Amino acid sequence: MQYRRTVKLKDGRECVLRNGTEADAKAVLDVFNLTHEQTDFLGSYPEESTLTVEGEAVFLKNQTESENAIEILAEIEGKAVGLAGISCVRPREKTRHRAEFGISVDEAYWRLGIGRALTEACIECAKAAGYAQVELSVVADNAQAIALYESFGFTEYGRNPMGFRSRLTGWQALVDMRLVLDDRANKQKDAVLFLHGLGGSAAEAEYYRRLFPDCEVIGLDYRGIEPWEAGQEIFDAVLELFGEYRSVSLIGYSIGAYLAMHASVDGLLKKAYFISPIADMEAIILALMAQERVTEEDLKTAGRIPLEGGIALSWEYLDFVRTHPVEWNAPTAILYGEHDDLQPRETIESFAEEHDASLTVMPDGEHWFHTEEELRYLDDWFYRERR
Repeated sequence: MQYRRTVKLKDGRECVLRNGTEADAKAVLDVFNLTHEQTDFLGSYPEESTLTVEGEAVFLKNQTESENAIEILAEIEGKAVGLAGISCVRPREKTRHRAEFGISVDEAYWRLGIGRALTEACIECAKAAGYAQVELSVVADNAQAIALYESFGFTEYGRNPMGFRSRLTGWQALVDMRLVLDDRANKQKDAVLFLHGLGGSAAEAEYYRRLFPDCEVIGLDYRGIEPWEAGQEIFDAVLELFGEYRSVSLIGYSIGAYLAMHASVDGLLKKAYFISPIADMEAIILALMAQERVTEEDLKTAGRIPLEGGIALSWEYLDFVRTHPVEWNAPTAILYGEHDDLQPRETIESFAEEHDASLTVMPDGEHWFHTEEELRYLDDWFYRERR
């Protein structure tokens, strides 16, 4: 791609933004190496670079000739002072709508507006290339960069708690952010998908509409409690909402939260709100087996043993739980009742810590929030978490 624009900086000087060419290879490489020396927030150390001027020239030539990728050079009085670029995450039909974005600016030219100008230029190019989404990862401690991205409309959709390890500061979280460019998505409301607990229904979503007055709250009546079936239903529902709305959040109640965590939707969610989530399904199944005096051998032989209340013990379910540990990375807030009789507090605390989720424990609360006091506490929790 090709691009050229001149912007006025905060100190009155002009900065030329243009696509880098083969002739710029050394200047681009010099800026790359310099910026990686100046800040600890970039993805590598200078001595790790294997880039050469010749290789950089080939790269810049390919970016210039590409229809959906570009490397933009920021110049002041002919001197290269910053770089930014976009490229396709993966050139496959299912992923070619996604662009990844990177940027670096010489420290001597910080706070002049160059980073903002380069980001805006890359967003313009991403729109021109037909991308539906721009993505980036940023170190959680890099508050200045995060504020810049948020000012353009980037939103956080996940974190990798050990995504970055610095020689200076050790482990740091990487924040995954995205900017939706699809006009259809940007023009719509945000969506919230409600997943009920055992014996509940999608109609319960009505209660949460007043807590999310600016959102479309939709309830899903999934057909069963088997994660391999309900998980696919939930994935399909979230994916459909993701294509129609600006963002998608999720409310998971009890087993609804557990099923959501087996639906591979965490990368699509703005935030998840879990109420009394089932975090250790194996422990619950084993407790039911002990209560019914069913051994593992009994269950394996029978395959399925019906219980009162329309539920059943299932060897297939137990085996699935053991072979499919929860993997969950969406920003998550958990509400838990102190006297929850399904999951001990230690289990929820461990889950919250492992998955970097915030945890609120209601004193004297139970698994099902149904009393006036419990519902008032639940309402207040949502108001706090939504701020």
